[in-house]
Amino acid sequence: MSAAGTTRGFLRKAGLSFAAGLLMGALYWAMDLTSPAPPLLGLTGLAGIVLGERAATAVRDRPARRRPAPPPSAAEEGTPRVP
Repeated sequence: MSAAGTTRGFLRKAGLSFAAGLLMGALYWAMDLTSPAPPLLGLTGLAGIVLGERAATAVRDRPARRRPAPPPSAAEEGTPRVP
């Protein structure tokens, strides 16, 4: 995927998230409710979720980067194996 396609995908997801937030804000306003968490606390929680996701991905992918690729087998090379 190109950088433009990646950026476009991110912007689409960000736009949908923002629109969902606006919709929920309008519903809270229409029902005369207050947010269940103060805005700063909510944003801090979201930042923690994002950082945790990235850390878990980095830890998961780390061993795969250090491990060398196994040598190809004789069947994969297409040549008969000589004992």
